[in-house]
Amino acid sequence: MRATGSSGAERGMTLIEIIIALTILSVVVLGMGQFAFNFSRTERQSEARTIAVFLADQRLSEIRSSPNYSGVDSVYGVSEATIPGFTGYARLTTIQHTGGPRPQTNDYKTITVRVTAPTLSTPVTKTIVVAAP
Repeated sequence: MRATGSSGAERGMTLIEIIIALTILSVVVLGMGQFAFNFSRTERQSEARTIAVFLADQRLSEIRSSPNYSGVDSVYGVSEATIPGFTGYARLTTIQHTGGPRPQTNDYKTITVRVTAPTLSTPVTKTIVVAAP
């Protein structure tokens, strides 16, 4: 005779069930850890790219607002290995002059700013064309 309230189907978890549950839990936790690591790395790269774009735009704005078209080459055509306030960032400004002052000749400068940083996978490059006044 069986006792009421007890059944042969009631039992605890077996060792195999616990191992399977722990394996599934481990895979989920490792996946979440990998996601957090990738998210953190992408966020740092995004921040570095934003700063690099700012530094390139800053230099181009300075050049655009310069009243001295003929002196732009000597003032801004430089390489900056360090930028105050932005540790690890470097900025290279190249200026290519096309044409000349003769009549009927186009006179303009192509200005390229390239910003690099250790956390950037590729440098940020921006180019503008400034015409003679």
